[in-house]
Amino acid sequence: MIVEERLKKARELIDKGDDFRILTHYDVDGICAGGIIAHYLLKNGKRFHISFFRNVDKEEISDIVNEEDYVIMSDMGSSLIDSLEGNIIVLDHHKPPGDNDKILHINPHLDGYNGAHDACGSTLAYMLTREKEMIPFFLAGVFGDKQHIGGLTGLNKELFDELSLKLKKEFVLHGNVVNAILYSTEPFFPGLSGKQDDIERMLKDLSISPTKDIEKLSDEEKTKLISMLSLNLIKNSRIPEAGRFVFDFDVDLGTSIRYLTELIDSSARTDNQSVALAYILGDESAKERMEILRREYKGRVIDGLYKMMENLFEMEHLQYFFADDSYLSSSLATVGSLYLLNPRKATLGIFVDDMVHISARGSKYLVPKVHLGDIMREAASKFGGNGGGHDIAAGATIPKGTEEEFLKEVDILIGKSLSQ
Repeated sequence: MIVEERLKKARELIDKGDDFRILTHYDVDGICAGGIIAHYLLKNGKRFHISFFRNVDKEEISDIVNEEDYVIMSDMGSSLIDSLEGNIIVLDHHKPPGDNDKILHINPHLDGYNGAHDACGSTLAYMLTREKEMIPFFLAGVFGDKQHIGGLTGLNKELFDELSLKLKKEFVLHGNVVNAILYSTEPFFPGLSGKQDDIERMLKDLSISPTKDIEKLSDEEKTKLISMLSLNLIKNSRIPEAGRFVFDFDVDLGTSIRYLTELIDSSARTDNQSVALAYILGDESAKERMEILRREYKGRVIDGLYKMMENLFEMEHLQYFFADDSYLSSSLATVGSLYLLNPRKATLGIFVDDMVHISARGSKYLVPKVHLGDIMREAASKFGGNGGGHDIAAGATIPKGTEEEFLKEVDILIGKSLSQ
């Protein structure tokens, strides 16, 4: 396998160096992948400087690479491989334009895997380092990129089998019953999430104490709560299987991986990547700060979801909304596409500042024929922008004033893909 051969060479290259520059993506997978690598470097007596990127700026990254002796990119870099040369390790799972033997380019696509489902940046980082204490963060990267949905495949499954890990279907909520529902966004319960009075009223009708933890509920109480929440999803979602979303996969390694993923995600989307990194590197005190960030960000997402549902625009093959910031746009598009909106249309979240930033999400109904990353890249290039990503999750940045024509072009391209 190309991946395994190059991982071995990457370890050998790391042995030679002393100072490393880590360039990684800003999200859960990027933070976890970068954190796993940083932990490995520290453990082996190496120094590092880590930077988090939301957008892959070719000029900025080229300037950094030219100044460093050793560079490791995680959850990014494959789109730039044509311009890279030297002591550079790229651990990326996004679809690459090709390969480059002038660096160590490690990407699951090179072995025929699908980087949207079979492996993420954290998968590759764990395969590089093989440090058992980093397993929770490898898993958080997988969950953060939604690669656990529908069951594991590819390199992810191979690692799970090797490590004797098991995905278990469990009730999605844990902890205090009121707070669990109050801050729930995955799934999002319209009329309950973010609305404490309505939650307490529902619990009173169900004869469930609002001070109880979900783990302390009787079987009868838990059954009543699950039934009520399932009904909420069925009534408020356009997704046929919505009622089943009260259960999801999890892995219990002393803490819920779903919960760990939420903590890291909230740090990422509030530009507090360093807090999550500190936790990955062993600072237990960072967890309290991450929980505060989780509640703050969940509150913003919930407010945004209510606004989204009231201000959703639809075209033949896509649905779109405007968000208050680019981080929120991505979160809302993800939650909307997974739990609320028409799964047979692509979901686009739009944020406008000096440019127009689009977060695009698909569904299992679209990805057999529609590759959103390719469509975002093609459409954005027609309007002087750039785009790309996976089949099910992608993005684009385009000049202001071109968004209306861009949406029309995306709608046409999705239609063409569906008709083939």
